[in-house]
Amino acid sequence: MAFARIEGEIPGQGYQVSVHEGFPFCITADVFRSLHLSVGQELTEAEYLELKEVQARRNCRSQAMGYLARREHTGLELTQKLTQKGYETGIIRTTLDQLAEENLLSEYRYALLTIEQRQRKSPEGRILMAQRLAAKGVNREDANRALDELYHEEAIVEYVQRAYTQAEQKVGADKVRMQLQKKGFSSYEIRLGLEGFEKSE
Repeated sequence: MAFARIEGEIPGQGYQVSVHEGFPFCITADVFRSLHLSVGQELTEAEYLELKEVQARRNCRSQAMGYLARREHTGLELTQKLTQKGYETGIIRTTLDQLAEENLLSEYRYALLTIEQRQRKSPEGRILMAQRLAAKGVNREDANRALDELYHEEAIVEYVQRAYTQAEQKVGADKVRMQLQKKGFSSYEIRLGLEGFEKSE
């Protein structure tokens, strides 16, 4: 007796695979076609398990692509979300490796966007921003590459002066420097950003 059998197509779900002992599952039409399967085809246990894994990889990629379509993610964020969906660690790792090779998953892009968005709303120093990226799981190489690109001297001056203006309105001129330090700006960044700025104010 065969271990499993491919049944007819269920509209909107795909082709059902029934198991002699256990619950049936569905495979999508693209998997059905790509593996040259046929309705009524009987499967051994090994073939059934392989088919189930192929479908799981396909579903995992589709799920990951859905998340990436909404916004950039880190590998850590996707791993956490896909794990919650029940995908196995090995399938998740393979999926993310493939997406990274295809440049569909990019922690460098994620880091750039995170820095740009944060600096527009509430500017912070490089040290604090590096900590934020690390907490999100951005690998050190991509984080440093993005930080180097967006924390050149001209940008630092802009960040510090914007943060200074925000802090002055919030805590008053006498506490501005302390507030800048809390925002993660180093002594060098503060000195660079405020050189001649306070006097012009």
